[in-house]
Amino acid sequence: MLDTAKEAALGAGKIHMENYGKVLNVDAKLKNDIKLEVDKLSERAIIDIILATYPGHSILGEEGGAIDNGSEYLWIIDPLDGTVNYFYGIPYFCSSVACYKVDPARKGLCKSYSELGDPVCAAIYSGPTKELIYTEAGSGAYLNGKRIFASTEAKIEECIFTTGFGHTKGSSDYMFNGSNTLLKRARKVRCMGAGAYDIANVGCGRFSGFFESGIYAWDIAAGGMIAKEAGATVDAFEKEDGTWDTIVASPNIIEELKEIVRNT
Repeated sequence: MLDTAKEAALGAGKIHMENYGKVLNVDAKLKNDIKLEVDKLSERAIIDIILATYPGHSILGEEGGAIDNGSEYLWIIDPLDGTVNYFYGIPYFCSSVACYKVDPARKGLCKSYSELGDPVCAAIYSGPTKELIYTEAGSGAYLNGKRIFASTEAKIEECIFTTGFGHTKGSSDYMFNGSNTLLKRARKVRCMGAGAYDIANVGCGRFSGFFESGIYAWDIAAGGMIAKEAGATVDAFEKEDGTWDTIVASPNIIEELKEIVRNT
């Protein structure tokens, strides 16, 4: 399954780079987002690769490519995370592919990240940096074949964090308040514009933590698995609107980060 996840992430990444910097067909322009034909082409490529090997598996995709086969294996995919960056030529985006073992009969919101399912494998690929970040449950996380580890920083003042400002109701104000408080203490706070890649980069140790409200399962599925296998802690829960409140960080600072972000 990991080989399939890698192949799918790389396949989408190839489509990204073939079209990067060209005149793009905009599928829809939203107030705080953009949808491109590239998103749908990438998702179709990922789905085709998965189903070629596992035709009975289920798939949840951002661009409406959901396939419910009643399988205990659910692939959660984001074909192009960071679409706005991609559209404006900012080289910070990725494809994200993850597989979880789930209970097909389970209903309701996930009260914690663990309720998303049992992680099987995940892969994230960034075309601009040619970085393939991946993991298989219980085997650690890797970047282009080299083992990666989350930050071990224990002081907020020595940490660099990344966040995003979602477009769901209340999420921007929530994140602004948390960021404003954290800016007074942390070394730096960045807003990079691609949550899946941000979370994977927590696993790489580049960021000490990530926090955002109003993101979706496909934003955290692969990155969360990678970060956890690299030694980070993933604290996330699903809200009534189907979005997730998510904090990913070094275990040494996660509790203090939660206190800062969620109580400001």
